[in-house]
Amino acid sequence: MRTRLVIERIDRVPVTVTMVPGLSMLALICDALAGRDRGTPERWRQLVRSAAATPDEMVVDSLAAPGYNIIPDAAFPGDFSRDLDVPTQLEMLRDLSPDALQVELDSITDGRPPPHWQPAMKHPRRWLHGFANLLEQAWSAMHPEWQQTRALFDREVERIAVASARGALDVVLNDLHADCTFREGALSVPDYGPDEFSIESRGLVLIPMLAGPDALIVRFDGPDAVWIGYPPPHLLVSRPKDTEEQLQFLFGDARATILASVDQPMSMGVLARRIKCHPSVITYHCKRLESAGLVTRRRDGREIYVHLTKRGTALVDLFTS
Repeated sequence: MRTRLVIERIDRVPVTVTMVPGLSMLALICDALAGRDRGTPERWRQLVRSAAATPDEMVVDSLAAPGYNIIPDAAFPGDFSRDLDVPTQLEMLRDLSPDALQVELDSITDGRPPPHWQPAMKHPRRWLHGFANLLEQAWSAMHPEWQQTRALFDREVERIAVASARGALDVVLNDLHADCTFREGALSVPDYGPDEFSIESRGLVLIPMLAGPDALIVRFDGPDAVWIGYPPPHLLVSRPKDTEEQLQFLFGDARATILASVDQPMSMGVLARRIKCHPSVITYHCKRLESAGLVTRRRDGREIYVHLTKRGTALVDLFTS
């Protein structure tokens, strides 16, 4: 499904590039803890998992369910038209009224929040503080990585400024992300709910993110501006790939990690703790691997054990050799 943003006179749209690292942390949290697969390097995933050793499961569940794309504005307070650092956002997030989260969730879901957001409706203060803790933990782990790549983000700001000055912003938008296209005055992006918006007199805010190459976070219905979080070109440098990373090309990070971990039978609980994903996420991926004939699951008392089939072992051996 696709959502379109109509920008008929792109030469007249005010464009701003800002740094909002909290948005990057959301993308990394979704990949590292909630089982999303958007190309984040395993090294970054491990950093976030190690920092967030005991996340609030209610918060992780709200971000993990496949088929939904709900991120309340309340989760990211502040003016995105200017640089916004993580400590400032954390302070605003922890000071936010729980009612604000409830009202927004009720509004964006037409009073029918999906099951994975219903606990947040009942315990909004817990969700806000749990999410703030996750952001803070992810930032503590990733801040050195952000500093190392800051020069690349500065070049991206210059690239957008030059393109805008030369009237080539349409070229930038068409190449903004692998899943984005700009054609005939409209930017098209993938989304779970197809819709169409017009930028009208609002500005466009581009937010380069420290994230996997497939990450994309947008808001097209903001009252003052449209913003798009995206990974800048050439963010990731190719590195030699181990067995797990090679498997990622076929199965994505979560399932590749499972295949690489269950060379001996392993309980679902131990597997979830080793990979540092929520048990429901592990169950989801194991079911898909089982359907492909690569793992089997068996119950032994109160535990369910996962192990490779002959087919799964042969596949892992193929990438090991």
